[in-house]
Amino acid sequence: MSSFLKFMDTASGVLSNILGALGGNGGDGCTFTLSGGSNSVTFPVSPPDFEVVNPYNNSTVNINNLGEINMIGKRGLATMKFSSFFPAQDYNFLQTVMAGSPYELVGKVKKMAESGQPCHISITGTDVSLPVTIDEFTYKEKDGSGDVYFSLSLKEYRYIMSQADVRNDTTGLKSRIAETGASKKTTCLNTMHALDNAQKAFQKTTSIVNQGKRAIGLYKSMVKSGGIPAGTVLTTVTNAVRVGDKNLYEF
Repeated sequence: MSSFLKFMDTASGVLSNILGALGGNGGDGCTFTLSGGSNSVTFPVSPPDFEVVNPYNNSTVNINNLGEINMIGKRGLATMKFSSFFPAQDYNFLQTVMAGSPYELVGKVKKMAESGQPCHISITGTDVSLPVTIDEFTYKEKDGSGDVYFSLSLKEYRYIMSQADVRNDTTGLKSRIAETGASKKTTCLNTMHALDNAQKAFQKTTSIVNQGKRAIGLYKSMVKSGGIPAGTVLTTVTNAVRVGDKNLYEF
């Protein structure tokens, strides 16, 4: 028995050193905390790694006589996933003191996932600190130790800004950003390609970052409408391009 205990102590020390190298030993590594509502879990064994994916939704379109164009998209929702375990024993490599049994911690995570409210994930020593939803939470036992191994998949939650009091005259709905009275009139010329007319409609009214994407959108709307005759006046306002009193293209 004494030899077995000696072996276990040696193995525990080796495992402690390994986890220390991975950032999960004695407060030297990152601390993962997930909180939501009245529940919070600081994971006692920090995951050895994690992954954050930031999509930017860029796309390409093919334009006749022009070829393929790369359209810069808007930032998508970040996603994150990591795996670790809730220990059933008081191992000497725990990152934090256990705040309950493994299944009590499982219960807290499930309550956060099912609360209908966003959670918040933070990792000390990194730039990760953002509101999230829990997209998937899986857990299992696998070695007879009572430890509960889990995997978490999280997705960024983006809070929507409050609505403005100004209603859109086409949909009758309130805008998320109040419209302004600024506008620009552009006369379509038959000496210019339709795409050039579309781009002209956004010059000096839209940031350079958005001009290309909106010009392509307007061009597609012009084609879809059957074409815009020369001499047509396009009126560019805060969130649309109009022909007369009708919106030709909204953005």
